[in-house]
Amino acid sequence: MHRPLALVALLALLVPRPCISESDPPQIMPEIALHLQDRPPYYVLKGPAGLVVMPLLQALQRAGLPHRFEHTPALRQLRLIESDGGMHCGVGWFRNEERATKGRFSKALYQDQPLGLLMRQELGWQAPLRMAEALAERRVRLLVKAGFSYGAEFDRQLAALPPPAKITGEMATVARMLAADRADWTPMAPEEAQLLVTQFAGLRMLSFADAPPGGRRHLYCNKAVPEAWLKRLDAELPEIKR
Repeated sequence: MHRPLALVALLALLVPRPCISESDPPQIMPEIALHLQDRPPYYVLKGPAGLVVMPLLQALQRAGLPHRFEHTPALRQLRLIESDGGMHCGVGWFRNEERATKGRFSKALYQDQPLGLLMRQELGWQAPLRMAEALAERRVRLLVKAGFSYGAEFDRQLAALPPPAKITGEMATVARMLAADRADWTPMAPEEAQLLVTQFAGLRMLSFADAPPGGRRHLYCNKAVPEAWLKRLDAELPEIKR
């Protein structure tokens, strides 16, 4: 004779549920916001793509890490990284001591070519040109990006001088200001300068004769991002040889 259905249902409720073991799937990790600028050839929003973004994308896919990309200006990125509200990373930041005290860095995603400059052709500077020689020219108007690092050596020499004019816009805006005769020159890596001289008339790029190897660009995250997440990412990033 079959048990009444009500009794079967009651017995099922009384059976203790199994405990969750360590072998059970972990909880799904929330997405981490990865912030980038529209700054070809390093970062291209469409895709996204770029010299810095592609190694990062490939490592994220191999590591299976949840993420989303957001278009965010540089200074806004810094404010998010230096806060504790949510998990945020800026794509492609140089590492320095001050930033290392406020957030966490991944392994290098890309290494720039040695620092050069973008200038108005009318300035007439010629190679070879040293960083100190360019910075010593008080008659010319230097323009830099607020909150940016141009590498330890250039930053050190720049810090010893009166503060130059600063801008918070994108690099294309910097080039536009040069082309409009609102500034004379700006420090810039060759990858970027080569692209901008094709887009703005009257500009020229030049290399610094004494520039050290280019800076390495990292993922720069706030401390809300777990260290374990960055270790998983680092394990999938290739070593940069040069």
